[in-house]
Amino acid sequence: MTGMSRIMASGRVTRVLYADPGETYTVIEVETDQGPAVWTVAMGGLAPGQEVQGLGSWRTHPRHGRQFRAESVIVLPPSRREGIRAWLSSGQVPGVGPRLAERLLACFGDDLPAVIEAGPEELARCPGVGPAKASRIVEAWRRERTHRETFVLLCEMGLTPAQAQRLIRVHGPEAPARVRLDPWSMARDVPGIGFHRADVMASRIGIAPDSLLRLRAAVAHVMGQSVEEGHVFLPRDQVVHRAADLTGQPEALLEKALDNLVTGGDLVQEGTPEGDLVYLVSLHRAEVDAAHRLALLAGASVIEVAPEDPAGDLTLAPSQREALGTLCRHPVAVLTGGPGTGKTTLVKALCGIGDRKGLRMALAAPTGRAAMRLRESTGREARTLHRLLEYHPREDRFLRDEFHPLEMDWVVVDECSMLDAWLLDRLLRALAPGTRLTLVGDADQIPPVGPGDPFRAMVQSGVLPVARLREVFRQGEGSGIVRAAREILEGREPGSGDGASGDDFHLVVREDAAEAARMVERLVVERIPARFGLDPATEVQVLSPMHKGECGTEALNRRIRERLNPGAPGRLAPGDRVVQVRNNYDLEVFNGDIGRIEERAEDGGVVVRFEDRRVFYGPEEVGDLAWAHALTIHKSQGSEFPAVVVALSTQHWVMLRRALIYTAVTRGRRLVVLVGSRRALRAALDNARQEPRNGRMQQRLQRVMGGAGANVTTSS
Repeated sequence: MTGMSRIMASGRVTRVLYADPGETYTVIEVETDQGPAVWTVAMGGLAPGQEVQGLGSWRTHPRHGRQFRAESVIVLPPSRREGIRAWLSSGQVPGVGPRLAERLLACFGDDLPAVIEAGPEELARCPGVGPAKASRIVEAWRRERTHRETFVLLCEMGLTPAQAQRLIRVHGPEAPARVRLDPWSMARDVPGIGFHRADVMASRIGIAPDSLLRLRAAVAHVMGQSVEEGHVFLPRDQVVHRAADLTGQPEALLEKALDNLVTGGDLVQEGTPEGDLVYLVSLHRAEVDAAHRLALLAGASVIEVAPEDPAGDLTLAPSQREALGTLCRHPVAVLTGGPGTGKTTLVKALCGIGDRKGLRMALAAPTGRAAMRLRESTGREARTLHRLLEYHPREDRFLRDEFHPLEMDWVVVDECSMLDAWLLDRLLRALAPGTRLTLVGDADQIPPVGPGDPFRAMVQSGVLPVARLREVFRQGEGSGIVRAAREILEGREPGSGDGASGDDFHLVVREDAAEAARMVERLVVERIPARFGLDPATEVQVLSPMHKGECGTEALNRRIRERLNPGAPGRLAPGDRVVQVRNNYDLEVFNGDIGRIEERAEDGGVVVRFEDRRVFYGPEEVGDLAWAHALTIHKSQGSEFPAVVVALSTQHWVMLRRALIYTAVTRGRRLVVLVGSRRALRAALDNARQEPRNGRMQQRLQRVMGGAGANVTTSS
């Protein structure tokens, strides 16, 4: 790129060429005094007809030619006849189009802006413009002026244009006043605005570095970070130390701020023999209540069921029969085991027993893809936990709770290693005593994305009945993958089978990260489709421990997308494989759902084909989509794919753990190829330590249940 001197430029927006769904940038065509030009602007919300003034530099893009890259932009009120005509004709004012714009200009000429400012009565003097339409025009004009003034104020406080836009969308004209009152509230309200950005703004408006408001915000920020790290609590001394480092203030002041939050009910402090622990209120309640509710369920009377022989073509081995007996004898029981050990077979057996007993049964899983897998493997209805518990997105609450429990006799939940502390609590609240609960999962997998690790805590507590399957039954198509998974759990390097044609696990060593990335690309695009006949766009999934690095998901997504969808414009284009990154109950798509874009609308929306249906995403919803040619291993939890290619590099050093590699390998159904550094693989295998997570679920269960449960292990 060339031409880096910063200049001021202005003009009128004639077309929006591309609007990033995340509103981080927009590409517009601008009519300037020197002719039309293409601008790249670091904000969203721009529309044809707006007059803009930007500070930036002219650059020459290798593919798109000369462009003006605007670091900041101000939308000016339209002043010239062309700008007013374009603004009125742009569709920003409902019911006003080009014909009415011409009529208004013919009536008032260059005085039209002053007439609009004067109010709807003056504007309604134009023939054909009634009071209602005049009011809409004036309201839109004033709304845009207020937006512009608010935007300028926020940028002067230190926000970027994109951040200012997001804050205005949340708080409207009140945004500057809210910022002055509490700059750190922005970090809670608007994604992408963290504590440090709020600190800059606080300094600009004169808030003292040792103010209680700032110190309370620092403590709250530390607690929020701890949740993102997976912790349910932090030791008090850690909270104080981290907040002091963040603010540069004495720990004694942070002690007072923490006490202030605890006294005010914003945080909970719990004394233990190991020291004082600090919780978010919601997480403390979730952990305490979950332990008590499990104890209530485990001690309640339930309809007795006998571990009968399963109907149909299901055949159980002795170890599976023993496990089935454990699950049938106890109101609350846990079933755990690795791939190929028969967990699905036992779930199907439980369903058959429930049917013969006339029990109302529900099957569920934490995510949409996990629920779909459960539905496919059992042939029965299976729902996400959010759908089972009737989550209401507009009210942000579950309709099923202790006051309106599920009307079920037996609830079976699969993929429970994905349950975090909050979701387990919501499930247990919806189960009345007398309801059976069977929790199924693989305790050797990585912990959930959310806080806590309750499934592993239940398995390790010693007070809940646990049936652990160890004997491997899956043979043939899955044997190589299962063998590799067991070798990984034992800390041994997974082999490539016996070398026979058709082996389904392969290790490809490439020490250099760039070479490994090129090999991943060739495997996905060329080798696997040629040998196994799999569609690289829908049946081959790349997994990586991290987003960053040459073998991270960001680089691999770009690399693979360029091969599978060459020349695709913008961030999202027809042919792209995409993943939904958060639940959207209006569209009925859920975090982890994977599809392909079929169409792109002129307004920036897209049509996505999922496995069973097509879904239209409006411009405001496409930000929930991300490329899915490569996913993080955490994002793949609960999913299974025909073929999986795992990229592994020493660049991922901080994430390398045995459980992470095990989780990645067990995502493959027909084929798994592990590509990368043997040194990185060895580091992961040697690190058998679980991801460190602060939580007291295990201790709480032991305290409230004592010896109530029997820990049963079945093995080969």
